[in-house]
Amino acid sequence: MDQEEKINWEKLLKHLEDHQENGRGDDELNQQELEMLLLAEETNMNLNRTDPEMRFPVEAGWEELQERYKEKNNTRKLVTHRNKRHWLRVAAAIFLAFIGSALWFYRIAEAPVPDSAVAGIKLTMDNGETVSVDPAKTAALRDAGAILKDNTLIYQKESAMPQENEKQHNLNVLEVPFGKQTKVELSDGTSVWINAGSKISYPTRFSAVKREVTLEGEAFFEVSHNTKRPFVVHVNGLDIRVLGTAFNVNSFGPVVHTALVKGKVNLEAGSRFISLMPGEMGSYTVSNGSLQKNETDLRTYTAWKEGEIYFNNNSLGEIASRLEREYDLDFNFQDESLKNLHFTIDMPKNEGDVQKILNNIRLSTNQVNFVVKGNLILVQRR
Repeated sequence: MDQEEKINWEKLLKHLEDHQENGRGDDELNQQELEMLLLAEETNMNLNRTDPEMRFPVEAGWEELQERYKEKNNTRKLVTHRNKRHWLRVAAAIFLAFIGSALWFYRIAEAPVPDSAVAGIKLTMDNGETVSVDPAKTAALRDAGAILKDNTLIYQKESAMPQENEKQHNLNVLEVPFGKQTKVELSDGTSVWINAGSKISYPTRFSAVKREVTLEGEAFFEVSHNTKRPFVVHVNGLDIRVLGTAFNVNSFGPVVHTALVKGKVNLEAGSRFISLMPGEMGSYTVSNGSLQKNETDLRTYTAWKEGEIYFNNNSLGEIASRLEREYDLDFNFQDESLKNLHFTIDMPKNEGDVQKILNNIRLSTNQVNFVVKGNLILVQRR
């Protein structure tokens, strides 16, 4: 039997009608039907981009759905064994069933995009002046000792500057709001990727004996090797000391997590001290100063830097917290026990992926439903 013949369109309609009426669909869907739902949602998003009044273009919808199905399954288009009008009605119904939720995601994804991906990111200089990290602010950024290139803030390298005393130069503070990410290249050649909702303080030029920065939130560091000048990250009472290495630091929540990709780092908290090797994660509990380490799935902590959404059996509470920061959303759980549901997600972080994430969660369980109101997402039990 052809793959497309396994799709029961009437069952899909009933599932969607039930979902619209009471937040659930009673019919169990097979794999092909689940895939068709996701394809329909993606197509709906794509077509809405071309129709500012949000009218559903039935003919265009049917044609694009066929093309997407053909592309996904590497086979011929969906066949219509009945009158085409009937199939158009079915295809339209699938799309329309998701208009209520998809419409909001479309508005989020298609809001006016700033000229710069770093728009909204703020840099505060040593004199207290704050400037936007924006190509239009070239002169102000140059005064701070940096240039903006390909959405990366680059500071003048020490080797290109005259030798001076052993003192640290002006302090800059870079703040990244929810929904944004950026990268900075420090004067010693160290690269830092700063995640949404984070802040990092650093000098425009390090002293001759030490390199120190202060972090709030999350960042990935690739530290330039220098045995004479250890690199120290200060975060919530924890000192992360390295010579040259790559690691991720996440200080959201009551525990600071340090995941080491390569090299070696020392974690110091008062008199407590542990060393990490690649593949290990150190955990520092802020409330009592305890330190411990264990092996970890590094992608859990580094996928964001690679432009990926990755959760490995994470709780819905953890997933919601990260999505709030990365997409500038607000999740409200009307049933707190739903936070304890666990999911695995692995996909590229492209425009509109919030919808895919929530749809995959909703379709993979019969326990949770999402209601969208502006940037607020209500999480309900079905």
